[in-house]
Amino acid sequence: MNQSVSVALFGAGGKMGFRITRKLVDAGYDVRAVEVSESGRQRLADVGINTHDTDIAVKGARVVLLALPDNLIGTVAADLSSKLQSGTMLLILDAAAPMADDLPTDRPDLTYFVGHPCHPPLYGDETAWDARRDYHGGIAKQSIVCALMQGPEEHYALGEEICRIMWSPIINCYRLSLEQLAILEPGLSEMIAMPFIDTMVEAVDICASKYGIPARRPSNF
Repeated sequence: MNQSVSVALFGAGGKMGFRITRKLVDAGYDVRAVEVSESGRQRLADVGINTHDTDIAVKGARVVLLALPDNLIGTVAADLSSKLQSGTMLLILDAAAPMADDLPTDRPDLTYFVGHPCHPPLYGDETAWDARRDYHGGIAKQSIVCALMQGPEEHYALGEEICRIMWSPIINCYRLSLEQLAILEPGLSEMIAMPFIDTMVEAVDICASKYGIPARRPSNF
């Protein structure tokens, strides 16, 4: 890994941010963690990760990664815009804010990169119990999708590299357009896959409660 790549990571102590912060730190990146909540700061401190003020974190940062809720990205990106050097990559973890034009439109010299995990397959070759119960990735293998929204083509490789690290282990990485990513993520995951999963869970519960079939395989089976 390129240890000279500096990443200012906002939301570093959050639900998603904490996991990807640890992945990037372990991979040797120069991670400048930014976290506003006390609980998030403590979570980072417990594993030896220091937090930084915004100005210190973004100074000279090659990548600024926003592991934040969608409704905060526009405000934070606008506040950061004047602090970012030309050529800096702004990496977003969801297509919603970019598609809503929440990123600064007056900085064509910045790179906007969007990545999203596909989540581990329902049926795969995982055998370890922790991996089989990993629904978000980080333990179980999963694929990811990436889009270069704005910036030079040569920046794509760095964006994909960081996405591969923070959501590893990876099966495949697929390059999409921003619009394709924005359609497929809610269209497939939230509108199709999740209702199917809920239906399967309900069916298993009925088999167990109404017909007495064990929901778990007996240990002596």
